Amino acid sequence: MAFNQKTPLAMLSIKAKHPLNTPADLKGLNIGVHPSGSTFVFLKAFLSSNGMALGDIKQSTVSPPYESFLLLGRVDSVPGYVDAEVPELEAKAGGAGSLSILYGGDFGYDAYGSGVFTSDKMIAARPEVVKRFVKAYLQGFAYSLDHPQEAVAILVKDNPEYQGKEKVLAEELDQDIKHTAMSEFTKSRGLGIITAEQWKKTADILISQQVLAKDADYNAAFDASFLLAANPVKR
Repeated sequence: MAFNQKTPLAMLSIKAKHPLNTPADLKGLNIGVHPSGSTFVFLKAFLSSNGMALGDIKQSTVSPPYESFLLLGRVDSVPGYVDAEVPELEAKAGGAGSLSILYGGDFGYDAYGSGVFTSDKMIAARPEVVKRFVKAYLQGFAYSLDHPQEAVAILVKDNPEYQGKEKVLAEELDQDIKHTAMSEFTKSRGLGIITAEQWKKTADILISQQVLAKDADYNAAFDASFLLAANPVKR
């Protein structure tokens, strides 16, 4: 199943310094990149989807947490996860609205984000465990979307080290609710659904960035039967 129907990846900047309205606004900016990470794959594909290439930007290699380089003004923009970095960054950059955000899913980066997977061996040996896990995950998923404040409270109760970060955690979940967790397919087929159409788009991006082999059999890479058997809630 796919938790993020739309990618949680986006291009981020401090709005007061470098407002971003379209991908073309990235031209000539100094972008903080982490060459071995998923964000670099996203950056290259995002530029390509919008008629640009790495030659249209400047690059500075940064190490995690590379968002700090943005706050310090050492880079103009960074790729990041809206359901992780954005609330933290906003809190440090001046509050809500202090960032410019170009959501990847709004500008041609049609790829799934986080999901749930298992092995063929597990499916063959313990299909009932897979079935129960998928059903329980979907129930928790739907409940969290419908009761975000309670979901945050439960998370903090089980992980006391997050006390004091409730607001940020709620904003992270809100980013997923507003931008990544739901789509036209979840409305008609249910939360977590993976479709051949969207999976192909995801695979095409990964093939173009040489993350997957050109002859990768993307149709063999997912099995939605367990999810559909759980009758996922439509949102």
